[in-house]
Amino acid sequence: MPRRLITSLLLGLTASALAAQGIFTNANAPGDAICPRLMQDKTELNYKSQYGRNQADASHTLYTQKGDWLFPPAERKDVSAFAAYDEKAKGTPISSLKGKVVLVGLWSKNCDPSAQMLREFASIYPKRTQAGFEILAINFDENQQDGGGIEGGWRAINKFMNRNRQFFQENKMPVFTPGLGKEGPSNFMDMVYSVPVLFVVDRQGKLAEIHIGYREGFVGEAVMRALRERPQPVAAPPAPVSAAEPAKPAQQ
Repeated sequence: MPRRLITSLLLGLTASALAAQGIFTNANAPGDAICPRLMQDKTELNYKSQYGRNQADASHTLYTQKGDWLFPPAERKDVSAFAAYDEKAKGTPISSLKGKVVLVGLWSKNCDPSAQMLREFASIYPKRTQAGFEILAINFDENQQDGGGIEGGWRAINKFMNRNRQFFQENKMPVFTPGLGKEGPSNFMDMVYSVPVLFVVDRQGKLAEIHIGYREGFVGEAVMRALRERPQPVAAPPAPVSAAEPAKPAQQ
């Protein structure tokens, strides 16, 4: 479907269909690195519309992010509270993977650069156990309007996986949804405006790198950089301090 037609269809959706935080559109062109987020702007019109709150007067804006950030060990924050959930609601927290480098990738079903990141994930996935890293491929789509009903989460993910059955059967790489609250992506960033996003977590469960936007080979480069880091020495616990012996009474 041409890019202009996709955009016009998305702009034609009601505000309620976009929900509070928006949806991801596809890249503008095949070579683009990101898929921007189409979001509803909250203005006074939302509350004064003749069609009711959050209806026809809602306006929409495309928001984008792109860039790379590498943090020195002394400036890294602990993100071990984040958890990824499989279809059976079984969680995998980063805290359970300490000692391994963890790649956390946010992707969307409607994003060609996301698909390219998933292919890079799949190419290195078989090497993870021997090399000492793990991959958490997190679908970051929100509920969307579909034929008059709301569809999102695992129902939509499974449809995507069925359409790409050969890829997932050959690679055996699981995908996940993110946790909420303290287990959610806010551990890494306040707001995600574009996908794909790659977070690199070091062996201590701390955020080492952020990459927003796809570039060929960037996944392999990031994991090699993290694996080459020497594990930080664990400080020995302080020696117990023995209590002073009470003074003996003087002999008469």
